[in-house]
Amino acid sequence: MLTFEKMLPHEHEECAALAARAFGDYEYFTDYVPNEKKRRRFLNTMLQIEVKLNDGPATFFTAKDSGQIVAVAMLCPPEYKKPSDMAYMKAGFGRCFLQGGVRNVAAWNAMEGKAGQPCHRLAGEVWYLNLLTVEPSRKGQGIGTKMLHECILPYVKEHGGNTLCLFTNSEGNRKFYKKNGFVEFNEQWFEYRGKKLGSWSYTLLP
Repeated sequence: MLTFEKMLPHEHEECAALAARAFGDYEYFTDYVPNEKKRRRFLNTMLQIEVKLNDGPATFFTAKDSGQIVAVAMLCPPEYKKPSDMAYMKAGFGRCFLQGGVRNVAAWNAMEGKAGQPCHRLAGEVWYLNLLTVEPSRKGQGIGTKMLHECILPYVKEHGGNTLCLFTNSEGNRKFYKKNGFVEFNEQWFEYRGKKLGSWSYTLLP
């Protein structure tokens, strides 16, 4: 039986490691850091920093099965402000440039910022789903759908949100979000080293 709860401080490392495993073969990262070993190191470092810096400004949720974390979500409220570049550098983001390649990581970071702009331009009590990822060995079991409808959407509604927004770069994820009632409202394309990456933004009224 799945249970959903807010992430605890001692779970930072485990949640970041789960996300790194899940994103290892995601186009969002493979197109920008094609070398697998470098990409794995970059993802582990980047996500550890991301979780640590954002636990507080954002809310992290876990899905657990028999006490084991099988999914993680990061939900940003309307008043969320991303930590400063200085905060990231102090937390060790410089290692990410070394691990993934300065040019690669800089290009990925620029793309990530542009991909999120359509969501961040929306007006009203808009909540932003920055992350929803499932342990790779547990994908296809309905965990992501249950987390959306039994945890994330009720939380947004209880806190006065009128819209949940996100973007994805995966065709598989597009099908997932459409199946769960999200409406696609923006499409962008990015190119890096001869590869094109689509980015699609979605909204849902809780």
